[in-house]
Amino acid sequence: MNKQVNAIRVAWCSSLDLPQPINIPLDFEWMQVDISTLFEQDFDVIVLDIKAFENLEQAQYIYTNISLPIVVLVETIEQEAAVLCWLEAGDETCKLDAIDQQIGLRLQRSIWHNQQKHLFSLDKLTGIANFRKFNDYAIKLLTSNEEVEPVSLIYLDIDRFKFINDRYGHNVGDQILQEIGQILQKYSLGASIVARTGGDKFAICMDGCMVQGKAFAEFLRTQIETHEFKLNDTSSVHLTASLGVVTMSGHSSVEQLWQEINQCIYAAKQKGRNRVVTSEEFEAIADASGQDKLITDFEHRIRVTAERMISEMVLKASRLANKYRIEAEHDGLTEVFNRRYLDRLLAREIEKYHKYQQRLTILLLDLDNFGEVNRTYGFPTGDQALKTAANIFTTHIRAGDWVTRYGGEEFCIVMSNTDLNTGCQIAERIRLALSEEIITAYNGQQFHLTTSIGVVELMAENNLVSFLQQASDKVRAAKKNGRNQICF
Repeated sequence: MNKQVNAIRVAWCSSLDLPQPINIPLDFEWMQVDISTLFEQDFDVIVLDIKAFENLEQAQYIYTNISLPIVVLVETIEQEAAVLCWLEAGDETCKLDAIDQQIGLRLQRSIWHNQQKHLFSLDKLTGIANFRKFNDYAIKLLTSNEEVEPVSLIYLDIDRFKFINDRYGHNVGDQILQEIGQILQKYSLGASIVARTGGDKFAICMDGCMVQGKAFAEFLRTQIETHEFKLNDTSSVHLTASLGVVTMSGHSSVEQLWQEINQCIYAAKQKGRNRVVTSEEFEAIADASGQDKLITDFEHRIRVTAERMISEMVLKASRLANKYRIEAEHDGLTEVFNRRYLDRLLAREIEKYHKYQQRLTILLLDLDNFGEVNRTYGFPTGDQALKTAANIFTTHIRAGDWVTRYGGEEFCIVMSNTDLNTGCQIAERIRLALSEEIITAYNGQQFHLTTSIGVVELMAENNLVSFLQQASDKVRAAKKNGRNQICF
C-alpha cells in the first residue's frame, strides 16, 4: 500500500479484514500487523483485537507497554467490562459487530484525547514534561513489579532565582528558565524523563546507579555554572544550582521519594549552594551529627529559610530606602530634582571647582507671566504647563546635566565642566523650544510659554549663595529687557 500524504498510520493488529469506516473526514493508512512485529514500525494509533491474544492478561501486558493511542476490539459485553478495568482514560473500545460504523469515530476520539493528554503533561514555559507527568512516571516506576536496572533521580534547584525575578523582571526570569530547560534537554538525551516540576526546580531520571547519577549531576552543575545567560544585547548573568541525587529503588511511595530528594537539596544549600548531595551523603551528615535524619533536615531547612528571609528583608529595606531617597530628592509635580537636591549638588560641584578647577555653569530659568496663566486658565492648567516646561528642559540638555525646580515657576539647570559660551548656546536652544511649544488648557484654549534665563559661570570668589544671587540678577535683567531672552 502506498503511503498517503499526511495520513494517520493505523496498526491493525487483527486477523479480520481491514475495515471500511464511514462518515470519517480523517485520512487513515491501514497496516495489518501481528503481535511480533507491532513494535518494529512507527504508527500514530493502534487497534488491538482481543482475539489476537491467548488471554486478557496477555492483552493487558502488551497494552501497558504501548504509549500510543489505542482502540481495543471486543466481542462480548463481558470482554468490554474486563478491558475497561485497565484501559486508560482517552483510549477506546469498539464492538466487532459494528466496526465499520464505530471504528473511525473511536480512532478520532482516541487520537484527540491523547493529544490533549500530551499537552496537559507538558510545561507551557519550557516545553518539557511537567510535574504531573513526572509524578505519574515516578509512581509507575515505584509500583512496577518488574526487575529493572537502577534508576537515579537528579533534582535541580536554581540558587537565588528569586533575585533574578525581583531585579530583572519575570520576563527575563522566564527566558532564563527556558534556557535551563534547553540545557537539560541537550545533555540528557539518554534520560528517561526531563521535567520542570515547578518554579525554578527541575527533575531528571536516568538509568544508572548512585555513583553514575552523581557524576552526571556534577556535569550538569558545571554546565549551568559556566553558562552565560543573556539579559539583553550588552549584559548577562551567571547562575548556580544545588542538586540532589537519589536512587528510585527502595522507596515505598512517591511521598518518601520527594522527602528524601528535598533532604538532599536543603543539605546542598546549607553547605553553601552550587553543590551536589546524594542521599547517601545526607545520611552520612546526619550520622556525623549524631541526630535523626528528620532533625538534621529540619535544621538545614531552618538555616536556609532564615538566610533567605534575611536576604529578602535586606533587599526590601534597600528598595524602600531608595524609594524614599528618590521621593526626597525629586519634585512631586514635575519629577525633576528639587531644591534640597540642588543645594547639595551645587555645593559638591563648587567643591570640585576649587579642588580640580573644573568649570561650572548654571542656567536659572523663570517662566514669564506665569501668574497670569494661573489666573486665566486655572491652577490645574498651570500645573500642566510646569510639567511641560520641565519636560522640555530635560529633553534639551546634555547627558550629565541636571534639571532642578528652584521654586514656584523657577528652574535651575546645573552643567558641570561647562564654560559660559556653551551654557549660553544651550540656554538659547531651550528658550526657542519652549516658546514654540503649544500648550492646551483644560478649557480647550491654547497658549505659549516663554522664559527669561540667566546664565552664570562660577568664579573663584563665588560661594553657593553668591553664585545663585548672580544668576538671579541676570534673570531680573532679562525680564527688565523685555522677557523671553537670555542674559549673561
